[in-house]
Amino acid sequence: MKDTRLDDLQCNNLKILQYTDGYCFSSDAILLANSVRCNSGDTIVDFGCGNGVISLLLTAKTPCKEVIGIEFQRDVADLAQKNVELNSLTGKVRIICDDISNAPTLLGKESVQVVVCNPPYFSKTSGIQREEKQIALSRHESTCDLEGIIKSAAAILQFAGEFYIIHKTSRMAEVITFCSQYRLIPKTLTLIYPKISKNADTFVLKCKKCGKHFLNVEKLVVYNEDGSMTEEAKAMYNKLLS
Repeated sequence: MKDTRLDDLQCNNLKILQYTDGYCFSSDAILLANSVRCNSGDTIVDFGCGNGVISLLLTAKTPCKEVIGIEFQRDVADLAQKNVELNSLTGKVRIICDDISNAPTLLGKESVQVVVCNPPYFSKTSGIQREEKQIALSRHESTCDLEGIIKSAAAILQFAGEFYIIHKTSRMAEVITFCSQYRLIPKTLTLIYPKISKNADTFVLKCKKCGKHFLNVEKLVVYNEDGSMTEEAKAMYNKLLS
């Protein structure tokens, strides 16, 4: 295993091991985890779970029964499993090393209530791919593409199940188009502004399977102009199970 470092997630005493030379989670993963809502007893599936950061946080942020993380890269999935054990969450979080496209076979069609995904933001042919393979696979759609992710999410979600995805605004039209195509109806679109003086560069989309067509648009400004976190962002980041 590559060299790792231990980081504090500053939430319910959760800790996480990350590769020093590999892909590390960004604030986008934290934003997505803080956006998810579910009922007690629900199963959440975390597509492309990486080192498990979203899966870990969901145990503290939601009343879910179980989180299932699916990760294609074996070394990254192994690290996610170590993080589950590190936080004594075996039995609450399950890590599967496999392709997202196999989720309907692995878990069963219409078997879960919530799917979340912080996907690779860049298509296979866009941008400069980094030399480090692990980072490249996490940033570019090398092993899965946007349509495939959404298709698999739709297949495993129960009727009225919810799908949460974070992505770049430059690909918003693609995300909404594919979600609608697979009957994941957009319900809440949250535009993420790094500062109020900047354009929104990221968004979180919540969809409901076979839902009615009604879209609520919200915004979240993460930082004030002086670099301090806004009160609305603090409230989201500090949300814990009561």
